[in-house]
Formats: sequence, structure tokens, C-alpha cells
Amino acid sequence: MAHAPQKERTIDQRTEPFIRKFQSAQRYLQTKGIQDLVSLKFRDNCVDCGQYSHFIDQYIRQTLAFAVEPAQGDFWGRAWVVTDGRQNKVVLVEHETGLEILAVAGSVASLIALVPVISSGWRKLSDRFSRHYMGRGPVDFVEVRRSNETNILIEQQTPSAEVYVFGAALSEYTLMKQRVEALEIEVASLKQKLAARPGKRTPPPKAKSKGKR
Repeated sequence: MAHAPQKERTIDQRTEPFIRKFQSAQRYLQTKGIQDLVSLKFRDNCVDCGQYSHFIDQYIRQTLAFAVEPAQGDFWGRAWVVTDGRQNKVVLVEHETGLEILAVAGSVASLIALVPVISSGWRKLSDRFSRHYMGRGPVDFVEVRRSNETNILIEQQTPSAEVYVFGAALSEYTLMKQRVEALEIEVASLKQKLAARPGKRTPPPKAKSKGKR
């Protein structure tokens, strides 16, 4: 049963391994710092190599027609760089306990373009695998992890990757709305100042001189 997103908490004991993972992903996702990255980890019952091979080859490459290239680094598992036609990128990491998506947290366009379709495909495959081989459904939450300004790992559970993307998009919309409102206030203030300034008076038109008849 899905549950509401939990409050964030710090995870000190796993910070250093995650810092190395984020640094590895940073090279491929080209962010200014690792604080710009987010990890979305599906917590599934058990996943084998065959399931990942089917997911990457059949769904990501063929169904979605995304480019897939191996990623090198300290990812704790086999990793892939996935790129769509608009050059949006994420890094997928294979774990025995479920798929992990490494993405740029502030790139809402990239999150919207890639995360929901990847999540949807993974959920369908994972659900079919879990019920067929294990007799039960997959775990219904995603672990969201990021690094704060002091390189401390922050973790939060959310019902799905789609819920995270929706929250990120809503936050971006709210921020943009605030910026637009601030600009509108500045423009209104500028108009008032301009209206209050004394303008040059236009001299009255000269009367036409009457010529001699």
C-alpha cells in the first residue's frame, strides 16, 4: 500500500560511498556539484541479471528508442547512461535490491522526460517478475537520496518516482511564479516613478500670422 512521502533524515554512515557514487555520475550528467544530483532507488524484493538485461535491451533501447552506453565509476553496480532524443540524460544503476536512477535534481525538463517512462517500465517488469517467481508484489516505495551543502547524505521515502517528479515540477512552478510576481512589482514601481517625474511641457502652437491682403 502506497504511503505519503516521509520527512527527510540524515544518513551519516553511508555518506562517503554515496559521495563517490554522485561524483561518478557527475562526470556524465555534467553538473556543477554533486548537490545538484538526486538518487531515486526502487526498493524491490530481488532482481537478477536477466531482468536487467531484458529491461535495458527490450524496453530502454527498443521500446523507448533511447541511447544506452555503459558508465564507468564507483556506482556499486553495473551502470548505464541513458539519453533521449533531446539529450536529456540519467544514469541507471543495477542493484540486487532494485533499480537506481541518478538524475539532475534541478533539471525538471529532464526529470519529466525520462523518469516517469523509466519508472513505468521498471514497475511493470518488476511486478511481473515478483509475482511470477516470488508470489508477491514489489515493494511500493522509492528512496530519494541527495547530498546537502556539507556533503551529508539526506534520505526520504516517497510512494513513487512519479510523485518525486511531480513535487520537483511543482516547486519549480512555484519558484517561477514568485519570480514573475516580483518582476511585475518592479515594473509597476518603475512605471509609478516614471509617471511622477516632471515631463517637458510642450509649447503651445504658434498662431498663424495674417498676411497682407
